[in-house]
Amino acid sequence: MMRKILQITAILVVLVSVALLVGGSLWLQTREPPRPRGVLPTAIIWTATPTLTPTPRPTPTPQPPSIERPAGIFIGDRVRVTGAGTIGLNIRTAPGVNAERVSVAAEGEIFIVVSGPQEADSLTWWMLRDEANPQREGWAAGNYLVEEP
Repeated sequence: MMRKILQITAILVVLVSVALLVGGSLWLQTREPPRPRGVLPTAIIWTATPTLTPTPRPTPTPQPPSIERPAGIFIGDRVRVTGAGTIGLNIRTAPGVNAERVSVAAEGEIFIVVSGPQEADSLTWWMLRDEANPQREGWAAGNYLVEEP
């Protein structure tokens, strides 16, 4: 019988110990932790700073020289009559001062160059066509024509 009492006592001690352990751990988990007093330490985190290497500047690519159209009149250009005054510019059937006159172009009129140049009578001649009236065309001295922008 004594043996039985010892066994029961041992079991009770184990059960009470387990109950105290479980109860204590529950109490610790539900309890708010105490706040530290005074100044809290600041964590210092060391990080590596990358070394800056200068980026090389690109070598400028040389630009080809701009190709500019040479000055003067070309086939397909629009030209304006200038310097003819009130007399106007003779439009002729062929290059030359003796060719038949088919029309007279007034100062400031605009034409399209359709052919030329032809040299005759110490002048450079261009075949012109009226934009507004394509039937009106003929040769005119280049001295009285300027390229229209």
